[in-house]
Amino acid sequence: MSRGAASSLVAVATIVVLTACASATAQRQPLVQTTMRSAATASQSAKTPAASRRPSKKSIEQLRRDLQAIFGTPAVDHAQWSVIVKSLRSGDTLYSINSNRLQVPASNQKLITSAVAAERLGWDYRYTTRIYATAPMSADGTIDGDLVVQSNGDPTINPRHPERWVVLDEWGKQLAARGVHLIAGQLIGDDNAFVEPGWAPGWSWDDIALGYGAPVSALQYNENQVELLIGPGQEAGGRAIISTSPAGSGLTIDHGVTTASAGTETKVTLERIPGSKILSVRGQVAIGTAALSEDVAAPNPTQMYVNALREALARNGIFVGGLAVDIDDLRLAPDLSKATLLLEDRSPPLSEIVDVTLKWSRNIYAETMLVSMAPPGRPGTTDDGLVALRETLNSWQVPEASYIARDGSGLSRYDYVSADALLALLTHVWSEPKLAETFKSALPVAGLSGSLANRMKDTPAQGRIFAKTGSMSQVRSLSGYAMTLADEPLVFSIVVNGFHVPTKDIDAIIDSALVRLVAFSGK
Repeated sequence: MSRGAASSLVAVATIVVLTACASATAQRQPLVQTTMRSAATASQSAKTPAASRRPSKKSIEQLRRDLQAIFGTPAVDHAQWSVIVKSLRSGDTLYSINSNRLQVPASNQKLITSAVAAERLGWDYRYTTRIYATAPMSADGTIDGDLVVQSNGDPTINPRHPERWVVLDEWGKQLAARGVHLIAGQLIGDDNAFVEPGWAPGWSWDDIALGYGAPVSALQYNENQVELLIGPGQEAGGRAIISTSPAGSGLTIDHGVTTASAGTETKVTLERIPGSKILSVRGQVAIGTAALSEDVAAPNPTQMYVNALREALARNGIFVGGLAVDIDDLRLAPDLSKATLLLEDRSPPLSEIVDVTLKWSRNIYAETMLVSMAPPGRPGTTDDGLVALRETLNSWQVPEASYIARDGSGLSRYDYVSADALLALLTHVWSEPKLAETFKSALPVAGLSGSLANRMKDTPAQGRIFAKTGSMSQVRSLSGYAMTLADEPLVFSIVVNGFHVPTKDIDAIIDSALVRLVAFSGK
């Protein structure tokens, strides 16, 4: 990553300790599979004449009254709700309120990015990483030149993909098997497939120091994040203990955290000027408390990548005599047209990448897919990816006036989308055989998987809501599909902005509405 002119903004965040959502149990999985098969069957029936299966006017009117009562609950009626529900079988609008209002969608933006990426790139699309030698290998296993690693954005080299997390060592083994023992020159990371710095317009200045605000880059390792562990020292008044992982992250810690007495408040702030390697850590950690864990953005993802690769090569008996460097730090870049290709690696398919994107709401995956949709032949940019995204949405008859897209993940506060637009997208995906089943299977399932694993659990909606969550300050969204107890497929979008109650209260309202939808019989 090139350094560029550093912004004068300072990213500040207060660490909040959260309880991780439990994973769905293995015993629950058959329910997911059964319900998804029902959804697939319903998708086909949605294409057939439905006059005989239209819900009754009386049932729709009752549903509307019930939903209006839920969304009009006094505690939340100050919020700006944008909601629409339709039957995928009959096409009837069952409920709508402010559905054409442009709202900040948060991570519901990932629905748009994922669907368009599947259309333009294909579910079988794979990212490619290549390793080149700029000089021939001698008989004793020495390459009297540089080793260059080049990729077009593979986001999967991280612990979410266990087989990929060890891939750097696999590359080391493959190179050692070819007889490579020494690189006399440098290990160079070529990240020029993507334009830097990798942030999108509208990302908040206090997000980009944290892990979920890490910049997208062509060389990506550990989601371009660094784990920070902050624990108490042995006695009050002493320095707290801070560690970072992975090694070679490039961060310099400006340590200002003390150990506080047991029972006192634990509070830590993080500050880093974009373009700087220095992370300022301030605050206190009480004796007896567990170590705080916070993911922060790597200051230079490419440098962290090549540092990790150098260590992996060393573990496999291959030593680099020169430095591990970002190609942007070189005065003269190597000419790869004259280099020898030693190794080529392919990522898992886009279907697996979308699955992680939607189930676990990974920003960097979504941003990677967006940039990957840029036209080939020049370095990819967010703006070029957005042009491709708009072209596809136009072909799907999603009106341009119904959304404003500025990034792929929804982290941008400049993103706006209406519930109508999300519904149009989801309806198109449902009706498109090449997209429908893989897309639906990637969505979190209520009470069972992903970001919905602990919502609507042990209710009639468990296993019957397939939807993407979205969350940021004063924003909550949930859009996807519902399968009623009568096996009628519904499509819905709920986006709410501008509330001042806890998000759990908003979630409770949304979940109540979806439980009511599942109970809809149409009779």
